[in-house]
Amino acid sequence: LGSELMNQNIIYKLEDLIKNNNKILFYEYLKILNLYKFFIESVQEFILEDQLEIITFFHEKALNKHFDIFDILNKTESSIFITNKTKEKNFKLALEYYRNRSIYSLDSFQSIEAIKKTNKYTYSVIDFLVKNTSLISNVYDFNKEMFQEKLEYFSSDKEFYEIYSDKYCDIILIKKNFFQEFNPSLFSSFGLTIRFCELGQIGFKKDTIILNENEALVTNGISLGQYKVLTNDINYLTIHIKDKFLKDFNIKEINYSMKKLPWKIEKNSSFLFENLNTLKNNQILILNFLTKIILELLEEKNSLNFKVLSESNILKITKFIDNNLENPNLSISQLQSIFGFNKNILIQLFKKNYNICPSKYIINKKLEYASTLLIETKLSVTEIASKLNFSNSSKFSLNFKNKFLYTPLQFRKKYKELK
Repeated sequence: LGSELMNQNIIYKLEDLIKNNNKILFYEYLKILNLYKFFIESVQEFILEDQLEIITFFHEKALNKHFDIFDILNKTESSIFITNKTKEKNFKLALEYYRNRSIYSLDSFQSIEAIKKTNKYTYSVIDFLVKNTSLISNVYDFNKEMFQEKLEYFSSDKEFYEIYSDKYCDIILIKKNFFQEFNPSLFSSFGLTIRFCELGQIGFKKDTIILNENEALVTNGISLGQYKVLTNDINYLTIHIKDKFLKDFNIKEINYSMKKLPWKIEKNSSFLFENLNTLKNNQILILNFLTKIILELLEEKNSLNFKVLSESNILKITKFIDNNLENPNLSISQLQSIFGFNKNILIQLFKKNYNICPSKYIINKKLEYASTLLIETKLSVTEIASKLNFSNSSKFSLNFKNKFLYTPLQFRKKYKELK
């Protein structure tokens, strides 16, 4: 652990030095590193020492303004992974793919065809490239620098985001909507990625996926492309459980390609994310949390309910609400009649579990559904207001703007890119 920490500190320092001295080279390094990680993980585990080798190679060249990073491809004696042919070949493969895309302006398919024609790689490598053309393109398009560049404009960026990473997981917490355009979502071809929206709403370009409050999306080896925060207030958590965690703890049964789930975090888990930096010295807390997630998934429950819902009734009630958003009779009175609770008990249940009253929960769910209809259908604002039983379109528009900061028509225009 001490060696890993030392290596990580060296990497941080070298990255800063490269970025401050040669920003273009720094962004090339990030792209090539992401590609290398993708290629090497198809045959063996990526380790921190790999990144240290690569960053050292780039740092040595950073002061040379005329340095061409592709020289290593043209000189047979040139290599950085001197003692490991597999790593060296995968690093050169990353360089070659990057050169084809960035210098020669080839698309992913054309780039792989060009690599095939060099006759430098075995059939198994070429077969892997061909089978994963779109995935490789997603890795290449994952612009970490976009994220980093935006953060440079904020003097107090810790108010907006937090990042934690170790050998078992990556955790990213977005706490404010400071990105006004689309941004790349985390992608990994290995392990599990769980995206949880505790507050606000997130929209993903792929398949027009919308993640509402208290919903999670579990994916395995799938890129969601770019995302956009659709509300002013946001509390959005991405948890990438790495393949190493699954292997070290012999977990083999989980196979979610994509699954959307309701999710609540219990109070004694949510404090973990109040200050992610504190976790670096207490990995056991993270391991416990990851284990909880895995156990829930292995038990194939319909939801990840880490907040104790003593009242299984609350799940039945919210499921009823979600399935009856177009029902004109949907109200607290109807819930009382169907589930046999008085108004005060219902309010207590919702306050305890969602920190809002039942009527507000119903309105929020209707507005979330309305946002989906605005993006996925051609229904007019009046038709949507009528469909969701608002008394008139003006009242619907006012409620919608209060939640999303845009009128329904502005929302449709602004986010039509999601479709």
